[in-house]
Parts: sequence; structure tokens; C-alpha cells
Amino acid sequence: MKNDSIRMTKVKDKTELEIIEFLDENGPSFLGEVVKNLKLSYSKGLKHTNKLLSRGIIKHSDPPLQYELNSDAK
Repeated sequence: MKNDSIRMTKVKDKTELEIIEFLDENGPSFLGEVVKNLKLSYSKGLKHTNKLLSRGIIKHSDPPLQYELNSDAK
């Protein structure tokens, strides 16, 4: 994983770690791709991506809405 410092310092939740690892390996992705590949419900995926967004760990593009790791996160 390229962003081990994010994983080690900011994230303890297993699902959030899985989302970070998925985005790290796959690059910008739609929420549907994330939840499908991680076998999450849409609501659970949305909840965890929103938490990661609010903490600045991931970011999203303008429409079409894709999520990606925030390279500025420390």
C-alpha cells in the first residue's frame, strides 16, 4: 500500500481501511465500484466514504462523482 501513513495514523475501522486499500490499488472509482468489489451495502459504503471525506483522507471529483485518495492527507 502506497499510503501506509494514512492507514497507520488516522484509520482504525476495518471497512474504511478496505476502502482506502481499494482506492490505492484501483485509482479513482465510483461508489458503486467500491461497494461491489468490497461486497458492502450501498448505505454502508456511503457512510464510510463520507467519514473518510470529512476527515480529508479521500476526495471526490465533480460529476461524475469518483472517489480517490487525497494525496494531501497527512
